[in-house]
Amino acid sequence: MKTLLIATAAVAALAIGSAASAQDVGHVYGSLGYQQTDNDTTDSNLGSVNARVGTRITPHFGVEGETAFGAGDDNGVGGNYKLTNKTAVYGVGYLPVSPSFDLIGRVGVSDTDLKAPAAAGKYEQGTALDYGIGGQYHINPDYALRADYTRSDFNGDKGNADTATLSLVKKF
Repeated sequence: MKTLLIATAAVAALAIGSAASAQDVGHVYGSLGYQQTDNDTTDSNLGSVNARVGTRITPHFGVEGETAFGAGDDNGVGGNYKLTNKTAVYGVGYLPVSPSFDLIGRVGVSDTDLKAPAAAGKYEQGTALDYGIGGQYHINPDYALRADYTRSDFNGDKGNADTATLSLVKKF
C-alpha cells in the first residue's frame, strides 16, 4: 500500500507541476513545519518535521502532498516510540474569510511507520483516512503562517492519531 501511495503522490506532483506551469505559477506552494502527534494505540506523543507541496486548482480547492520525519521520541505502551516517516496526499478546501486569512479543510490518505521498542522492531501503523481543519494567515503575497489539526483513522484495529501542525508556507 505504501508503494501505491508514493506512486500516486508522484503522479499527482507531476500533474500539479504541469497544470501549474500552464496556468498561474503563483498557486504552487511549499511549506515546512513542526507537528506533534498524539497516538492512542501506542499512548505516545511524537514530534516531527513535515514538508508539504501543493497547488490551488481553483480559489476554493487544491491538492497537496506531505511527508514527515520524526524529530523526537516518547515512552508509550511497551517502551520508546519514534516516528520513522509519514507520507500523505490530500484534497484541500479553502474558504477565504478575508484577503489575508483562509479557513482550510482537508481529506486524504496517509501511511505511517513508527520505530517501536527494541523487542517489537519496526512497527507499521499503516494506512489511514485523514481529515482535518485549519487556518492560514497571509503575511504578504508570498508567505503565510498555517496552523491545522488532522485526525488519522488507521485501517483495522490500529487506532487513531491526532496531529497539530504549525507551518511556514511559501508561494512559488
